[in-house]
Amino acid sequence: MSKTLFWYIFGNLLRVFFLTASGLAGIMSFAVLLRPLTENGLDFGQVNRLLLYSQPAVYAYSLPISALFATTMVYGRFSADNELTAMRASGISYFSARRFSVALPALVLGLVVAVISLVMLCFIVPVYSLKVEEVIYSNIARVIANKIQRTHSLEFQSADETSFNVYADDAVMVPQDPAHPTQQRVELFGPAWMTSQRSANDGWLIIPKDFWMARSAMVSIDRVSPTQPSMVTISLEDGIKFPREFFGNVQVGVGSSGFGPFEIPSLINENVKFLTISRLAQLAEDPGQSQEVQIIVRNFIRREQNQEYLNQVAAAIDHHAADGTSSYLFASDTPEADTFQIGAQDVSTKWDGSDLVLTAPGAANVRTAWMIQSHGSQQTLVAHAKEIHIRVQPNSNPQATLGPAADRMNVNIELFNVVLDTGGGVQTPRASFSRTFSVPMPTSTRAVGNKTLAGFLRDPVSDAPDPPTGARPWRLQSSDIFVLHHEQIRANNAARSELHGRASFALSCLSLVMVGCALGVMFRSGNFLNAFAASFVPALLCITLIISGQQSATHVPYTIGAAFKDPLPMALVFIWIGNVAVLIAAIYLTLRLQRR
Repeated sequence: MSKTLFWYIFGNLLRVFFLTASGLAGIMSFAVLLRPLTENGLDFGQVNRLLLYSQPAVYAYSLPISALFATTMVYGRFSADNELTAMRASGISYFSARRFSVALPALVLGLVVAVISLVMLCFIVPVYSLKVEEVIYSNIARVIANKIQRTHSLEFQSADETSFNVYADDAVMVPQDPAHPTQQRVELFGPAWMTSQRSANDGWLIIPKDFWMARSAMVSIDRVSPTQPSMVTISLEDGIKFPREFFGNVQVGVGSSGFGPFEIPSLINENVKFLTISRLAQLAEDPGQSQEVQIIVRNFIRREQNQEYLNQVAAAIDHHAADGTSSYLFASDTPEADTFQIGAQDVSTKWDGSDLVLTAPGAANVRTAWMIQSHGSQQTLVAHAKEIHIRVQPNSNPQATLGPAADRMNVNIELFNVVLDTGGGVQTPRASFSRTFSVPMPTSTRAVGNKTLAGFLRDPVSDAPDPPTGARPWRLQSSDIFVLHHEQIRANNAARSELHGRASFALSCLSLVMVGCALGVMFRSGNFLNAFAASFVPALLCITLIISGQQSATHVPYTIGAAFKDPLPMALVFIWIGNVAVLIAAIYLTLRLQRR
C-alpha cells in the first residue's frame, strides 16, 4: 500500500514538474534569443543552433522553480481535496525517518532534481553556454555591421592597449573571398576613427592619439575561431588623418591610407559560466591561469618587444657616420618581398608616445630624412621627408605560436611633408605617405616572448617619466602591477564564487521542494495562481541572493591598498544565506505540520 501511494504522489509530482519545466524553458528560450536577435542579427541557421545549444542552460535554471511549483500545487490539491486528511487518518505521518510518510515523494524529487542540476551545471551547461556565444559571434563582420547600423558607433581595444572608437553612417558586409576562408570583411561608409593610448607617464590616463576620417573604410578581420583573438587590417579610401600633436610643419595626412594588422582580443571573454568544474578548480588554485591575466602578460610581452626593437632602430639612427648620416635596414627574409631602409642626416630620434620619430632640422623644405624601398637589387621608390614616424607590433597570430609566422614584427613607417621619387625623374610631393610590411623578429626581441608572469613580477617598477630622446629602458609602472593584482584577485573570486554558486543552486532544489511541500499542505489550495504565489517568493529569494553574491565577488577595486577588504567572504555569505533561510523555513514548517 505504501509503494502504491508513493508512486501515486510521485507520478503526480513528475507530471506537473515536467510540464512546468517545459513551459519555463520555452519562455526562457525566447528570452535567450531576444538580445542576440536585436543586437547582433542572426540568420536562420544561427537561430536554430542557438535554440538547440541554449536548452541545457534554460532547463537547468528552470529546475528549482519547477520542482517548487510542482510540490506546492500537487500537495495543495491533495490538501484541498482532503486526500491528505485521508492519509493522516490512515496513520501516515507528514514526515518520518523510519517509514513511509506524505513528504517522502517530495524529498525524493528534491534529491533527484538536485543531483541532476549539479551534474548539468558542472559539466553540461558550461560547454553549451560557450557554444551559444560562439554561434552569436561566429560572424564577427555581421556583429560589427549590425552594431554600426543600430548605434553608428563601435569601440574595441587592440592587444597593445590601443583603444579604437569608430563612428560611421552605415556599414555593409562584404562577400567572403574564397581565397581567404578565415577572413571576414565589412565596409564602413563615412567613418571617423579615434585612437587612444595609455599615457606613458600616468598608467591610469587614456589620451587621444590620432583622428581619422574617410569616404569609406574596408575592415578585414582574420581569425580561426570565435574564441581566438583576431587580426584586423583597416584600409581607408580618401582618408585624412589628424594627429593630436603636430611636429615641425606636419599638418594632416591625405589620401588612401590604412593601419594594421593589429590584434583585438576575442569577443568571447573568459566567463566562469563557460568553465567546467575541473577548470574552475584549477583557476581557484592558480588565478595566474586566468585568460585575463594571460592577456595582461601578453600585453607586457608585446610592450617590451616593441620597446626593445625600437631601441635597436633608435641606436642605429643615433649612431652617426663621419658625414652625419645614419640608417637602419628592415631586411626581408624572402626573395620576393621588398626591403625598406630608413635614414637621415644630422637628426636624432625622439618619442611620440610609443612611436619613434625622426625629424629633420631646419626649414620645411629641408627633407633630410629618407626611406628607400627596394626589390632585390633595384630601388623601386625613394622618399625624402621632413619627418618619419616608426611604429611596430609583434605578430601575435595565435595559430602560429612556433616558427617564422610568429617570429615577425609588423612595421608601419609614416612619412610627413614628403617628396616621392619612383624613377624617371618624376617627383611627387605629398603631405603624408605610409608603408606597412613585416620583417623577421630579431633574436633578442624573440627571447622576450619566453618571459612568464613571475618574470615580469621581478622586473623593476617605476613611475618616472620616459626620456624624450634616445633609448627607453623597459620598466613596469605601478598601475600595471595594480591591474595585474586586480585581475588575479578577480579571477580567484570569480572561480570560487561560481563553485559555491553552483553547489548552492543545486542544493536549493532540495530545500525549495521541502518548503513547497509544506506550503502546499498549509494553503490547502490546488489553484494554480495560489500555488505560484506561494512558491515564487522563496525561489526568488534564493536565486537573487546567489546571483548577487556572484556579482559582488568580482567587484574588486583597482587600487588595492592596506585598507583593502576582499569582497569574497561577504559574497559567499550572500550565496548561501538564501539557502540557509529557506532550509530553516522548511525545518520549521515541517515540525509545525508534524505536530498537527
